[in-house]
Amino acid sequence: MAVDLKIIDRSILMAVPERQYKFVLIYCKSGQVIIDIDGEKYLIAERQFLTVTPKQFYQFIEITDCHGYILEFTYDFFCKSDKAIELIYHNGLYCHFGLNELINIATEESYLNVEHCFSLISKELLNKYFEYEVSLHSIITLLHIEVSRNKIIQQQRPLYKPDALFLNFLNLVRDNFEKRLAAKEYAALLNITEQKLNELTKKNTGETTQQVINDLIILEAKRLFNYEDLNVKQIAIKLGFDDTHYFSRFFKKQTSTRAKDHLRKLLTD
Repeated sequence: MAVDLKIIDRSILMAVPERQYKFVLIYCKSGQVIIDIDGEKYLIAERQFLTVTPKQFYQFIEITDCHGYILEFTYDFFCKSDKAIELIYHNGLYCHFGLNELINIATEESYLNVEHCFSLISKELLNKYFEYEVSLHSIITLLHIEVSRNKIIQQQRPLYKPDALFLNFLNLVRDNFEKRLAAKEYAALLNITEQKLNELTKKNTGETTQQVINDLIILEAKRLFNYEDLNVKQIAIKLGFDDTHYFSRFFKKQTSTRAKDHLRKLLTD
């Protein structure tokens, strides 16, 4: 299903973490819920949001008198234009680098707007009126604008506004780890020069294209270490490394920790 809206209740509790392949917006109207995302625990309290980005591992651990919603939607459903892609990633609302943040509803007006959006989404999914998917896209857009406005109010840093081309690059890296593509190959897939791609990554992150690629590989490696029953060799293969020793050297260079030591620590914790 391209869009799904769930009520927060005990049926969503998970015995083990699961990998998410959709965008997830969690809203706690009252009470609280505890969720683990990529090994970090978050307590979502009254009138707070938390987002989960595709490819993250998450687990609902505990619910205490919580009333709220879990909105899930696919990339293909929402990201039909550059503007839509930018909306959900602007200001780090969803983040390829796994930086999840609690977002507070700042005003009573915003609270009412959020409640209205969820009510409309529920009705559209239930009744499936004429062009309901178009209507759903519009309502979900309005909801994310509202969430973004609240995040802007609470944060103490400049607005982060990556453009769609850079975001498409990050999506390509995330979806092609096993191919172990070089920066110039990603540039070719985007129909731009390697120099242009490097300018984009410098502008958006302050890092080179290759370092951004490396950062995403390491993030994925840690997720595989944490949540998949795989050894170092198997993880190396999944990330496009034919040589386990080369992968181990790469991991140590990026993290200052040997891959085997990282796995051993996870197993003994």
